[in-house]
Formats: sequence, structure tokens, C-alpha cells
Amino acid sequence: MQTGSRDRIMATRFSRMLSVRRPALVSRRVFIDSLVRLNPLRLVANPVMLIVEITFFIVAAMAIYPPGFPRVASPSLQSFYVEVALILLITVWFSTLSDALAESQAKNTANSLRRLEMEVSSKKILIEEGSRRIVLTPSRELRKGDLILLEKSDTVPIDAQVLEGIAMVDESLLTGESTAVRKAPGDDVIGGSQVLSDTLTAKVTVNPDETFINQMIRMVESSKRPKTPNEQAVTIVLIGLTGIFTILIGALLGVSLVLSLAADLSVLIALYVCLLPTTIGALLPSIGLSGISRLYKEKIVAKSGRAVETAGDTDVILLDKTGTITVGNRQAVEFLPFPGFTEKDVGEAAFLSSWHDDTPEGRSLIRLAYENGFVPKEMNSLDASEVYEFSASTRTSGVKLAGGTGFMLPKSGGTGRERGRLRRKFEPHVEGGVPIGSDEIEIIKGAPDAIKKIVKSVPADYDKIVQNISSAGDTAMALSRNREAIGIVRLRDVLKPDIREKIMAVKVMGIRPVMITGDQPLTAKSIATEVGIDEYQPEAKPEDKYHIVKREQADTRIVAMIGDGTNDAPALAMADVGLAMNSGTQAAKEAANMVDLESNPAKIIEVVMLGKQLLMTRGAVTTFSIANDVAKYFAIMPVLFASTVPELKALNVLGLGLNTAVLSALIFNAIIIPLLIPLAMRGVAFKPSGTMTLFLKNTLIYGVGGVIIPFVGIKLIDVGISLL
Repeated sequence: MQTGSRDRIMATRFSRMLSVRRPALVSRRVFIDSLVRLNPLRLVANPVMLIVEITFFIVAAMAIYPPGFPRVASPSLQSFYVEVALILLITVWFSTLSDALAESQAKNTANSLRRLEMEVSSKKILIEEGSRRIVLTPSRELRKGDLILLEKSDTVPIDAQVLEGIAMVDESLLTGESTAVRKAPGDDVIGGSQVLSDTLTAKVTVNPDETFINQMIRMVESSKRPKTPNEQAVTIVLIGLTGIFTILIGALLGVSLVLSLAADLSVLIALYVCLLPTTIGALLPSIGLSGISRLYKEKIVAKSGRAVETAGDTDVILLDKTGTITVGNRQAVEFLPFPGFTEKDVGEAAFLSSWHDDTPEGRSLIRLAYENGFVPKEMNSLDASEVYEFSASTRTSGVKLAGGTGFMLPKSGGTGRERGRLRRKFEPHVEGGVPIGSDEIEIIKGAPDAIKKIVKSVPADYDKIVQNISSAGDTAMALSRNREAIGIVRLRDVLKPDIREKIMAVKVMGIRPVMITGDQPLTAKSIATEVGIDEYQPEAKPEDKYHIVKREQADTRIVAMIGDGTNDAPALAMADVGLAMNSGTQAAKEAANMVDLESNPAKIIEVVMLGKQLLMTRGAVTTFSIANDVAKYFAIMPVLFASTVPELKALNVLGLGLNTAVLSALIFNAIIIPLLIPLAMRGVAFKPSGTMTLFLKNTLIYGVGGVIIPFVGIKLIDVGISLL
């Protein structure tokens, strides 16, 4: 199994873990955790809610002993004080409940990942003095480099690589696919899969604490880090507002005492709490943690909340062409014959030369030939054919049908089609391949310049056809039959579904996409134009990414990029948002601040979208919270001093009484927190659009809504209280 397959398996395991039936919204563990967080020492990190809890203790003391608060408390209102104190405590509890719910997501993720690990007995192979013996060993005691024996019905104890044998392995528990997978030397087997047939000898590739699952657990648990810069900035604003309102309420209390306005301290405290930005103060931590949790659902593990947040401020996004913009597997789309040959001749030759080619490119040649009805009559001779495997030195591959000399038996690690047939590799120094017998047919496919070296003559329009294909952004593959050029196959790197729409969405949000590709300029320009990208870097080397990141950051731009190789590590480390592929090297994964379990380069666009959603959610809740405070102020202030300043009665548009106004405002202030928890956890829904458009939309919805909803809510609660 190749690395991509392994990533899909592990991503599926991760996805299944996330999609299992969840417990009730507030489990017993979450409930207890929320109560523990009521400890004032735990609330120091959330100064707004700490102050609310302090006011609870003050009002509770007023309820217990009113005479202890002369001129600002009345024994006749003792039951009212109990009600106010209870509401204040519930307000703080709703805040700690929000924190507990958000943090439980990360804990559940780590715990579920741990449950994926299984302790099984393994058959460790020991070789002593030339003899080989089997020792039953717990999987936790296996170490990297150990040899293990896997027999029929055995569970694979740990990630390993097959050294000997061929067997069918059931990976349905991991992938959901019921079809068994054939494993041969060189293939990877993942811990937890089941051997269905035959016997394998495998070499352990990781230590127990270095398995894929353990790496993910460490990343998840390391997500609980200090506040991000934006969170710190919002916290500073909240502290500033709290300071202003503290001075204001202190001044009102002083004026009331000096002028004998008979203002009750509990009412002033209620006004104070309603003015405090309790909504954003209560939900701020959960917004950050839920942003990381939403990444988990996309099978992306973030090492810190700062990385997610920074993604929302991205100015430039570097996109690898292969895997991000295109599928990465070139597909045959057209057969172009040279003079004297037909499209059928080229199609049949492509079919025969690709029969033993297991690459996606080779499969596409067979599919195109079959769809056009170009199935050669020599197909029955393929089982006994001589195969020229692809060689990097010759850049060609092919097949010889009937006869031939110098055959060699297939290697044990070959595919099923290679069993029972003969094969040969081109010798690097033999440009023209090997001699062809009179009863033999040799078909070679490969790079156009490589085929030119082995054919007897080059058609007049050979270079023109190749140039036209390259100019269109496609790739040319030449075909020869018995050393005679017969035609060209057009290969096209297929665009990923919806990639144009995603690129457009990125551009609409003011983010500049830059395509990085190793292709020649004509191909790069063609693909960039097709998807709507204005900037591209052709013939790029891995180290070029580092220089591009450095150049963009020099202009104070925030850069997001993806990478998978060791050469990508410096750029990933320097980029503000670095997404590494799980199939990549360890150096790349350590340098990046995010890892994609599916190894899908296109995920970088999803990361930017999620980051933008996180910032929008925080902005929306902050806007709503501040608008809320303004509305609650105008709902309570006219009632507070109406008895001593009759002119204020005109502003009491809701017609509230003093006690019911206080209770209604406090109850609304408390219940709005749990009502907004789903929004904080899920994030604000949005369609990609310009920054100003998003700002105006959020201001209209959450700003105006934040002013109107409190008046409606407080009045409804007041009516409900009056009916009791």
C-alpha cells in the first residue's frame, strides 16, 4: 500500500472517530467540570466573569445580612437579593459551561484516538546463530526494526512494512471498504488490519509511542495553549470596558449616597453586570477552541489556535499546481497519428504498451483506447510478453510481443499481472533498446525527445505537434512501433472539481493566490489562466517557496502555504500558516503549524476559509455583546432613578417596574450566553465576499439585532415574571 493509501486509511479512522454517536450535550463530566471552574482562582484568566462572580458574593452577603449594608440595602428586599444572587451565579455558570463544552471536544478527540490503539499479541521473529524462532510478544513491546510474522487470521499489531510473502489483508475496519487488499513486499500494513490469507514477514516501522495515532494525540493535546494575539487584544478591550463601567457605577453609587437618591446596591450591581461585556467574555475561550475542533472535522490537526486565527488574516496563498489545482494524475485525452498511420494504430499501440503499467497515466491510456474501440488483436499475447519497465535514464517504457531473448523472471514484489510473464529493463547505455526479431512487435512509449533517439526517422511534423500540445498546457507522449514513430498521445492534468469556484472565492475575499509549479512556462500559463490565477511561478524548485514567502512577508503580507518535503521545511517554518501533508517528511510536519491527515494539498483553501470564519464569529459575538450592553443600559437606567428624577419615566418605553426590570435584564443577560453557545461552537455561516461587505452584513445582523433583541427579550421576561 502506498503512502497516499495509508493517509486515506488513517484519515478515515479519524473521521469515523469524530462521527460516532456523541453523548448528551451536557454530560456528567462536562457538568462537573463546569462547576469546578466556578472556583475564583480558575476564573482569573477571564476577568469579566471573575468580576461577575465577585458581585454574586456581594449580593449573597446582602441577602444573608442586609444590615451590613446600611443606606444601600433593605431587609424587606431580602428575597429579591436571593433571586439576584442566584441569577448572577447562573450567569457565571453558563460561562464556565461554555468553556467546559469547548474543551471537552479536544479531550474527546484525544481519548477517541487513544481507543483506536489496540494491545494485541504479536509473533516476533528472532534470528539466533542462523536459526529462526517465534516469540509471542505484546505489541507495546515491539520496537522499530523488529521482524514480525503475520499469519492467516492475525491482527496486525503495529505499523509495519512487508518484506516477504503475498497475502490478502482486510482493512474494512479502517477504511470501510469490504474488498480485501493484496499486500506484497514493499507495501505498508497498518496496525489493526486483519490478515485473511497466506503468510507475511514484516518489519516494524515505528516504535509504539511514535505511531501515527500517538503523533495525532500529542498534537491534539498541545492545542491547549495560551491565548492567541487576537484573543489577548479582545481581552484587553474587555478589561478596558470593565474599568470604564466600574468607574461609572462607582460614581453613580457615590452620587446616590451624597444626594440621598436611595439607590439600592443590588440594582446598581445588576446595572453593572448588564453593562459588562459578559456575552463575549463568556464565549471568547470557546470560540477559539471550537475553531480548532472544526479543523479536526476536516481531518486537519492544528498545533495551536494561533495558526487557525492567523489563517483568517491571510493576504497571499501559495498553491502547488499538482494536487491543489489539478488532480496530479495526467489523463490521456487524444491520440494524434503521424502521416501513414491512423488513430486506431496509435490507440492500439498505447493499449499494448500500457497493459502492464499500473500508474494512473497508464490506466488512462487503456481506458481511452477501450472507449474508442481500439482493442488490439494481439491482446491475447500480453501474458507472455516481455515488458520494458520505465527507466529514469531512458524515460521510456514498453512491451515486446512474441519471441525475444534475454528474459528474466518477474520480481516477487510485482503486481498480479506480472506473474506468469517475462520482463526486461532497458539497459541505460542502450538507447535503441534491444534487437527485434522478425516475428516480434516492439512498442515503446515515452518522452518525445527520448523516442526521437530510438526511431529510424523523425516525421516532419513531429516537433510541431509536440510544441502545439505544450502550448495548450498539455503534455505530449510519443509512441513507436518497431522503431518507427507512429503518433503522439495528448495527456492532460485534470483540474480538481470546483477549483475555479474556490479560487474565485479566495480572490473575492481579497486574498491573492499564487500558483507554484515545476512545469514549463507555457503549461503554467495555460493552467493559471484556466482557473483564474494571475500570478504563477513556473519551473519552480522547492527552495523557491522559501524566497517567495520571504519576499511577501517583507511587504508585511501574511502568507499561507502547503508542503510535504524536507526542502519545504524552511518555507513552512517561515510561513505564517504552514500546512504539511501527513504523507510528507517528518521535517516538514515538524516545521508546519498544521498537518492534513488526508494529505490533500487543496485543504489549504479550506484552512483559510475556516480561519476567516473564526475571526468573523468572534467579531459577530463581540458586536452583539456591545450592542446588547447599550440596549440593556437604556432599559434599566430610566427605571433606576425614576422615583427621584421623574423626567426619566418618559424614557421607560417598556413600562418596566424597578424589581422586575432588574430581574428581567439579569435573566436575559444570563440566558443569552447558552443561546449563543451553538453559534460560537459552529461558527458564523458566510459566503465569500469582500471585507467591507462582510463587515456591513455583520454590523446589520449582529449590531442592529443586538440592540433590538434585548428590548424584546426583556419585555417578554418581564411579562412572564408579572404573571407568576
